[in-house]
Amino acid sequence: MKFSSAAIVLLSSAYCANALVSGPRPHAVRSLQSSKLFSSAAASSNNLSVGNSVGLGRNGGDNVAASSNGVTDASKENYKVKYGPAITLGKLKINIFGAIFGVWEVFWGIFFWYPMLMLYALSRKISSVLPGDLLGKKIDPFRRIPINIGYTWGLLSFTLFRMWPKIEGMENLEALREVDENGKKKGLKPAMYVANHSSWMDIPFVCHVLGFQNYKFIAKAELKKVPILGRALMVAGHVMLDRTNRRSQMVAYKSGVQLMKDGVNLVTFPEGTRSKTGRLGSFKKGAFKMAQAVNAPIVPISIQYADRVQPLDYAFPAKISRNRPEAVVRVGKPISTEGKTDNDLLEEVWNTIADDLPESHKPAKDTPVGAN
Repeated sequence: MKFSSAAIVLLSSAYCANALVSGPRPHAVRSLQSSKLFSSAAASSNNLSVGNSVGLGRNGGDNVAASSNGVTDASKENYKVKYGPAITLGKLKINIFGAIFGVWEVFWGIFFWYPMLMLYALSRKISSVLPGDLLGKKIDPFRRIPINIGYTWGLLSFTLFRMWPKIEGMENLEALREVDENGKKKGLKPAMYVANHSSWMDIPFVCHVLGFQNYKFIAKAELKKVPILGRALMVAGHVMLDRTNRRSQMVAYKSGVQLMKDGVNLVTFPEGTRSKTGRLGSFKKGAFKMAQAVNAPIVPISIQYADRVQPLDYAFPAKISRNRPEAVVRVGKPISTEGKTDNDLLEEVWNTIADDLPESHKPAKDTPVGAN
């Protein structure tokens, strides 16, 4: 049905726009501070020739390794999630939970988030023709305000619907903590955050890790054509990349490098698309070059069971995140990019993420580390 498909696109656009620009801060981040702390993003399509070497966390059925954080717990792996009755519109399903969530997202998107975003865009445009360009050059040179607008929306949504994932490894980000000449702790230095991608929920989950920090996604250029979402991405200044256009790749590369020099974090899902099986796929290395250009560290993030919160064939989340199996976001130790070849860095990040994934998410034996 054309009408049903169009409705799904519009509703999902509002939801995905929220996911891409929101960064609600989880309880884990707040507790770390007190203790003293868009489907889909893509890397560039530069060619990469990497053999089928087996990663440390590769799945094969005969090398199941238990880990200290219990990601291979059989009760999680074998638990059958019941989503209840659902209707199908086009190719996507919506259950009762998702319908309520979708109505909420569309309401706030239409009457709060989008008007605020457009007001910001208008103010920025007016400011640009005035002497001094106050908003663009002085108040918000790196477009942080749209991130905070999305944060407010995401905070309300995730609190109301109990969508907070369990966050592990936030203490690893302390390695990025900057200290002034007097030994006083400051903020975190910019880094590239890299995660696996099996669900739209991966996007807001990574935002939780970043909290109030400024960040930009490396997103596919075709997302600019999606209603609402495309406008949100452009206003917020995310890095847009057309993987089929060499010029676009160069522009995105220069933009990403400059953002990191300016202290802005970058976020990428180097698989380039959501995994249809939930298993980790091959990585594209284009985005990694941005971090290497400024010697910025890479923070590996392993996201577990997000695809059970919102399966690939559901338009919206179908269950809360804090219910069996609980969605978990594991933040790894920052990986230095200095003195490493493209392929060595790619493989180290890929293996690190794979190691912290549950058995059902680990890559299959025949999965190459890199992809063209």
